[in-house]
Amino acid sequence: MVAVRRVPESDFDAVYQLLCERVGHRDRATVRTWYDDRPELFHAAYEDSAGGGDAADGLREGGAAADVVGIAIGRERGDDHVELAGIGVREADTRRGIGSQLLSAFETAAADAGFGRVSLGSAGGYVDDFYLANGYDPESILVRLHPDDVTENVRDLGFDILRERREDETRKFYVAPGGYDPERVEAVRSAFGDPQAIYVMEKRI
Repeated sequence: MVAVRRVPESDFDAVYQLLCERVGHRDRATVRTWYDDRPELFHAAYEDSAGGGDAADGLREGGAAADVVGIAIGRERGDDHVELAGIGVREADTRRGIGSQLLSAFETAAADAGFGRVSLGSAGGYVDDFYLANGYDPESILVRLHPDDVTENVRDLGFDILRERREDETRKFYVAPGGYDPERVEAVRSAFGDPQAIYVMEKRI
């Protein structure tokens, strides 16, 4: 059994390590900024044995570091909008319902902080199924390209581009999803030349 609660500062390093292991590498300074700005959007799942210590600071009995088995972290994206920037569960602890507990705790914290919607990038396959089952709907299909790889006819590929952003050396195109249709995602990947295009999903909370 696990306990899900807000991440104390003492557990930041453990949470960051699991984030990189299960979600992918993130710049530590950037993630730390997210935590400093909105610590209430950082939640972790702890083995029940960790609950024998001080639940407020995530320590085991005797002061040892808590055993973090799952994480859900977010960042503010606007007055009414928060992004679930990463959610993951330790490999040995998957299929125990921990991801659903983390997602629920994150949504509750976001709502309590005054946010009205959550967005996230979904990796596809069973991950899409997880978010769909938890009330999320496709908001767009995200295409990420190096500026040199963007063709001149990018707006004539037969897909409605809802908006465009540029971050560092990446141009991001948010394509109308047309509901949930994995075949459409594949078509967008082929047309734009981004084999890693993914759904951006959203939920009102």
